[in-house]
Amino acid sequence: MTPRSLPVWTLALTLIVLAGCGPTSLDKAMSRLDHRPDWKHYSQLDLPRHPAEKFLGGWVIVLDPGHGGEAHKKGYKRGPTGVREAEMNWRVGRLLERLLTDAGAHVTLTRDGDDFVSLADRAEVANNLARPDGGVGADLFISLHHNASSRESANFSSVWYHGEADWSEPSLDVAKYIAHHLGTQLRTNVAHTSPLMSDQLMYAGGFGVLRRCKVPALLCESSFFSNRAEEQRLRDADYNLREAYAIYLGLCEYAYGGRPTQTLPKVEKIGDMLRISTALDDGLDKDWWGHDRDRTLSSTIRINLDGKQLATHYDPQCEVMVARVQADLVNLGGPSSHVLSIHHTNLFKHHNYPQRYRLVFADDPDSAVAITAMAPKRATPK
Repeated sequence: MTPRSLPVWTLALTLIVLAGCGPTSLDKAMSRLDHRPDWKHYSQLDLPRHPAEKFLGGWVIVLDPGHGGEAHKKGYKRGPTGVREAEMNWRVGRLLERLLTDAGAHVTLTRDGDDFVSLADRAEVANNLARPDGGVGADLFISLHHNASSRESANFSSVWYHGEADWSEPSLDVAKYIAHHLGTQLRTNVAHTSPLMSDQLMYAGGFGVLRRCKVPALLCESSFFSNRAEEQRLRDADYNLREAYAIYLGLCEYAYGGRPTQTLPKVEKIGDMLRISTALDDGLDKDWWGHDRDRTLSSTIRINLDGKQLATHYDPQCEVMVARVQADLVNLGGPSSHVLSIHHTNLFKHHNYPQRYRLVFADDPDSAVAITAMAPKRATPK
């Protein structure tokens, strides 16, 4: 075998040995652990393309750089020396847009420069976005923010979801990846508190922009501009790039694990029973080794009708889930509307989307049932 035909790693090791530098000994590797630095901000910026970014190809993502257009308000959303949050949010948004676009995603920003856009309008961008595949609505909405506190020492990363933890499980699936990478890349006060937080900790109705989103949505409070040292870092576009890269890494790793889904449920009246069926899709690459095995966790498979769990059968061979319910237990007398919930996760513990459907039965119980996907649960503002 000639040197040219050697695997790259073998050739590299051969060159090292020839140069008189043998492999590192166990003792030397162990000695590297003798003086481990504290967790703190560091200056190194390394931005390799994540090999799993290809799984973001075709995703439709809306980025929402928070605030904007309110520079005239004295002291509004500014750090100790006057740096505006809106500007740092915008830079992170533009940099993240580039990273995701380079990965093959379709990205839309909710504002163009330093413009004011209402919370309702920001959410509507995601809800009504025309997709390249002919559909409507984004795959994901991410609102980009930085936090503030009366305690200048505060500086932790948090990612916020709407309402209760089980209202939008796909949002949480994404949020956990992003939250961990934000802390690692920005070196904020990780483990100070949970990196995932419900927006109802702040307001009874949650954050207006998340509450209005009909697609999976989350809000990043990446660090605290009220922290004097952090404010100065956030002025630097390279530091903003570090933050954008952290979110990019989280999205790559989430997409790698797939988002499960299912076919539009089919409801049939058979005798005195209603038969509900759907084919599951684990959201994972169909060409992977092991694709012929079941990659859906059977313990997570369930169908609820109006909040009541139905007895369900799942056939892993054809990946079809079926539930049956006595027709007389469902109000079929005249037009009636019901909520059908479907849940399953793949082996990455990623939840399916959509999870909720509205079933509308017509006057004639034997006629077709209208079935439409519904948004995740939303709080009603008090």
